[in-house]
Amino acid sequence: MANLFGGNRPMDQARIVPTGETIGSYSSYLDAQKAVDYLADQKFPVQHVSIVGNDLKMVERVTGKLSYPRVALSGAMTGAWFGLFVGIMLSFFGSAGGEATLSIMTSVLMGAAFWMLFGIIGYASQRGKRDFTSTNQVLASSYDVIVTPDVASEARRLLAQLPMRSTAPAGRPTQMYPPQTPARPDGWHDPYGRPEVPAPASAGNPPAAAAAPEEAPVRGRFPDLPDGRPQYGIRVDTPAASPESGRPDGDAPESRG
Repeated sequence: MANLFGGNRPMDQARIVPTGETIGSYSSYLDAQKAVDYLADQKFPVQHVSIVGNDLKMVERVTGKLSYPRVALSGAMTGAWFGLFVGIMLSFFGSAGGEATLSIMTSVLMGAAFWMLFGIIGYASQRGKRDFTSTNQVLASSYDVIVTPDVASEARRLLAQLPMRSTAPAGRPTQMYPPQTPARPDGWHDPYGRPEVPAPASAGNPPAAAAAPEEAPVRGRFPDLPDGRPQYGIRVDTPAASPESGRPDGDAPESRG
């Protein structure tokens, strides 16, 4: 992609969003442009700088309502300027004096008449689908000034001297803290019967005292709650089995005479 004031950039590089460090974030494009101009005045290599707009929006501002008189007036003014230009060009090849002035006036009137006619015909062909005039503009919510990492520190130092507000982060490294394991409440038991593994000692989690060894969990058996109730279901007392019959008491077979 050719540039009027610089070299040629690869086509793939021109199609991607620039990456680097954000040294300034501004709410308007003029402020971002002013920051880049200041860097250029300070002899900074601005070929490493890019302006990126965030959250682009297309804004259409309505300027007025259309009507036949307004369309006719607008067409007449546009045609008059065009006729004036044509009349001046024709006067260079014609006679001077009054004839040249008459030729220019004729061109102005003919241009105004034709353009007014074309404007009315074009407006009538729309059949009232667009009865207003407007202007289109593409705006962004913020504009970031991005610089390659190798020269970001120098660019940030220069922009610090510019008395203009920026919302870009200062670029300080984020302080990392060791993860802390939350303390478990007293009487907490794992419902799946897994042994409790003590958390590693850290600054926010001091080492706990050595606990007494517990019995190995039995598959299908769950410990009771701290108040003595079972964790799941209800407890049903079963009668003891009779040693003679091998069946619970009360379930012995009836004797037959």
